Amino acid sequence: MITMLVMFACTPEPKLEPEPTTTETGPVDPTPADTAPPEDSGSDWSWCGDGAVAEGEDCDDGNGFGGDGCSSSCTAESGTPESEPNDTVAEATPLTELGGLLNASLPRWDVDCWSLSAATCGAIRAEQQAPCGSPLALALYAPDGSTLAAGGVDADGCASIMPEEAPGARWVAGGAYVVCASALAGATVPDYALTLTTQASDAGWPVSEVDLDGDGVPPSCDDDRDGDGVLDDDDTCPDLSNGPDSAALTVNGSGYVTDWLTAGPFAVAASTDTCRPHEEATVGEDGPLAPTLGDAAGSATWVAALGAGEVLDFTLDYGGIPAPREAYAYVYLTSPTARRLTLSIGADDGMFAWWNGARVLDVVSCQGVNRDQFQVDVDVVEGLNTLLVKVHDQGGGWGVAARLLDGGAPVVDLVPNLDADPSWRPDQVDSDGDGVGDVCE
Repeated sequence: MITMLVMFACTPEPKLEPEPTTTETGPVDPTPADTAPPEDSGSDWSWCGDGAVAEGEDCDDGNGFGGDGCSSSCTAESGTPESEPNDTVAEATPLTELGGLLNASLPRWDVDCWSLSAATCGAIRAEQQAPCGSPLALALYAPDGSTLAAGGVDADGCASIMPEEAPGARWVAGGAYVVCASALAGATVPDYALTLTTQASDAGWPVSEVDLDGDGVPPSCDDDRDGDGVLDDDDTCPDLSNGPDSAALTVNGSGYVTDWLTAGPFAVAASTDTCRPHEEATVGEDGPLAPTLGDAAGSATWVAALGAGEVLDFTLDYGGIPAPREAYAYVYLTSPTARRLTLSIGADDGMFAWWNGARVLDVVSCQGVNRDQFQVDVDVVEGLNTLLVKVHDQGGGWGVAARLLDGGAPVVDLVPNLDADPSWRPDQVDSDGDGVGDVCE
């Protein structure tokens, strides 16, 4: 008789997955230890997460998450473990040493936050370290809790906040900042590694403020923001170049005069001829006139309007009296050669213009500043030339724009100045001792 022996393999019944629990912030996934296969009393079977360190494992704490010294793959973590609770900006874990690896994990809907100190005008950098199986959402918060920057994700799937790309992470004010990490869509991230560092901001990075001296450093972080060689604390005009490093004045790229001596405002009666200026020689324009900064100009004083822009707007300094009113603008222009050029002016409203002491334009009409509206050919001498403009305002806007043209093309080789001496540069002189330099008073 043949006896048949049938052997049945003993296979444990599958364990049902436990239902996820919930918290106020959302559902929480069960840990891998909760879902591990049941013990097989007759087997040597072990797995990462069973709480027992087996061959090939550095550690096994049985919780299935990293950030506590033991990664979810049972390898020892070399960085600083996170410290809960650290879910909000207020609960952020303070870091006393930066640059080292931070190990952490994100159960479902978790957030991890760290705080760090940054020096004034420094920069903050946050980088998720590869491998990045689960990209993070990174956010940088200012000392007042406002959001400064959000992280991006690179081609390797790693999240970062890079100061060269995120304006809010560079040229920061000094203080305590917070970086928070969360998972996209609140997913579970068994473990991740992050580095947080601070550094000096780079002058080559884009500047969001107006950079007066073009040195790549925003004025809020620049101790010589006008670049004139005098520190702001000692500068009589910290926002206007008037020191030893001041460059010679120039017309702009379109040939417009942007630096003037001005005098005014003068209250006058309404024009008897539309908007024509009055003939009264208020500043002595009926004779030789060669003003310098601080000279008397009738009842007013010749002052500097440096960097005024293509349109000299009289309302900025002289708008305190109502129309009708008049003001003057004067400039010395040095030419490398003698030539015949076209003086081209726009004025609001009526205007007289003198070239080298001779009146060459007499504008009666009322209008806004229309560049190049009024033109006349003039003889330019080699060396020093002068331009004086008197502008009447009957109401509304009030200003002037002037340049010289050569066959319709802007003349850009003229050198403007506020003094008959071509070597004059804006200086630190403060004649009245009020702490404000004459050139910016």
